[in-house]
Amino acid sequence: MDHAEEGQIRRLLEDGTLAVCVGGGGVPVRTDAKGRHIGVQAVVDKDLASAALAADIQADTLIMLTDGDYVSENWGTPEQRDIHTTSADAVAGMAFAEGSMQPKIDAAIRVARAGGRALIGPLDRLDDLLARRVGTEIVPELAEGVIWVDQAPAKKR
Repeated sequence: MDHAEEGQIRRLLEDGTLAVCVGGGGVPVRTDAKGRHIGVQAVVDKDLASAALAADIQADTLIMLTDGDYVSENWGTPEQRDIHTTSADAVAGMAFAEGSMQPKIDAAIRVARAGGRALIGPLDRLDDLLARRVGTEIVPELAEGVIWVDQAPAKKR
């Protein structure tokens, strides 16, 4: 995916600036044969667009904030299990709700397969997410495949 502002975003980050990007709004564009950006009709998935930008600029971490404390396998059922840490390959084999968590999982897999990691967790607990006391981390590789919340070391919960 080509990001028209990738160079500017990269320079801001290199200068130590916090760049908030790929939010709602904006016009999807493509480059025409003459190198000009032209607007196109499209629906932009913010999670996947964020993952594409993160992979392009080789970000080490993508954070996706949501209303849940963890990504859960079998969410809302008696078999629900909360994921603390998982590899991209392990989580790719699980099914999630298409309209809510699946786009975040797809984005996280893209970032992890590009060598970074993704954190998915609650909007109101960012400090705890960064400290790994809450939320789910998706990494490129993990020997165990999945570490469930009930298996995570107590200091990380």
